[in-house]
Amino acid sequence: MVNPGGRTVQLLDCTLRDGGYYTNWDFDERLVEQYFQTMNSLPIDYIEIGYRSKPKQSYKGGYYYLPKYLLDKCRNRTSKKLAIIINEKEVLVEEIVELLKPCIGIIEMVRLAVAPENLERAIRCAEVVKEQGFLISLNLMYASKWEEKLYVSESFKYLNGVLDYFYVVDSYGGMTPNEVTNIFNKLKEKLSVDLGFHGHNNIEMALINSLAAIDAGAVLVDATVCGMGRGAGNLKTELLLSILHRKYEVPVDFDILNELVESFLDLKERYKWGTNLPYMLSGAFSLPQNTVLGRVKKRFFSLNSIVRGVSSTSSPTVGDFDFPVFSPVKNFAKVMVVGGGSTPQEFAGAIKEYLKENSEICVIHSSSRNLKIFLNLPNHQFHCLSGKEIHRLEKKLHSGDRSKRIFLISPQAGETIQDGFSSKFEGLFEVLEKGFFQEKYDLSTTAMAMDIASCLNVQEVMFIGYDGYTGRVSPEQMELFEENQEIFNEAKRKGLMVFSLTPSMYKISSKSIFSLL
Repeated sequence: MVNPGGRTVQLLDCTLRDGGYYTNWDFDERLVEQYFQTMNSLPIDYIEIGYRSKPKQSYKGGYYYLPKYLLDKCRNRTSKKLAIIINEKEVLVEEIVELLKPCIGIIEMVRLAVAPENLERAIRCAEVVKEQGFLISLNLMYASKWEEKLYVSESFKYLNGVLDYFYVVDSYGGMTPNEVTNIFNKLKEKLSVDLGFHGHNNIEMALINSLAAIDAGAVLVDATVCGMGRGAGNLKTELLLSILHRKYEVPVDFDILNELVESFLDLKERYKWGTNLPYMLSGAFSLPQNTVLGRVKKRFFSLNSIVRGVSSTSSPTVGDFDFPVFSPVKNFAKVMVVGGGSTPQEFAGAIKEYLKENSEICVIHSSSRNLKIFLNLPNHQFHCLSGKEIHRLEKKLHSGDRSKRIFLISPQAGETIQDGFSSKFEGLFEVLEKGFFQEKYDLSTTAMAMDIASCLNVQEVMFIGYDGYTGRVSPEQMELFEENQEIFNEAKRKGLMVFSLTPSMYKISSKSIFSLL
């Protein structure tokens, strides 16, 4: 389609597949119809219509499974070549034939998304795909972290006899044009198959990297409408076509393209994909996007601590600060664990009255959000500190209200302490060694709270402020909700009596705080 230097370069639009990470692979039927009509009018060679996957426990939409009727529907909408992708790690070699049977006669190319460590097994999968009559592309992920040993591995030499395309996938979206060029030059020394490139846009290099890939020999390049795709998204189809039109006089109907872009901008307003600072850092340091976003949005770590942890070989550990290990001086039969929901503020009067009358109950804070309710009470109080909780605590806790308080940090909290350490807390930190719950749910303050409860030999755990979520829930909120639910379930399996004293959407026994007064 594109002819730089006499070479034919083809374009693949994977909006329905990559965009599904935001829509859960459900798309409005009218938008899909407009999408296909527009693709039919554009110089796009392949349309990747989704995943072909085995059933999962959680809900995924039609373009994640591509049942036969949907495959037929896509085929009837376009004469373009169709592609699908299979997540190689989720499929056994012996399952491929049955999985691809509905695709025969409809799909031209099958792409395998492959992690470098699974290269040998992926070659066997590719052979089976090829035997079914499909073109086969191996999309090798995490290109920014490929090591030299990859190019000389025993598996690598077998690729030439199997593949139609070998794809460089910048999974973290943090490569630079020079790095792309260097990888393509190395691949051309080893491979005789056609090369492709899939660029993510974390540091907004997807376009220049794709152009560098084309200059270096790529013959197939991916893009999506408005860059719609996982995390920070991908190269924008409309941007690539604009540049190729100017550079190589590729014919583009910009009016019909603009109409499609306008429709997808409505989706973008709703789902808000695109890069941001956490995504940029994930790209710059080749970190999984979910890891960075999870630490920022779910664990409330500071970006400084995340960067320090990956950019320094001497990031401090808790041991560097010589904090004592937590060893309780007394046991408690009952504890109250305070979460970050809003209900403690609604029932503050009843909570304070209950604790004043029951000074033998200790309080464990898994969040500092509701701290003001618990100032100047006679109860022992423990604080689970991770992420930016130290900063929150510093703002809310008065110097005169530290008696009967212990500030506990997890063993891996060295970066956090450096980022938030204040002389205001000097001498007050203790290290909570990992117990049963933290081993299973690393970095969770709820897990820390339950390990504290275990150290205190409690029999009864009362939760307040674990409200759950209403309305539209972000992926990070959903992960946190599911994680907390599992911790509650584990606590019950261990024989603890656990219940909520404030309204909660968790599946947990409940009592009313007012019934205890």
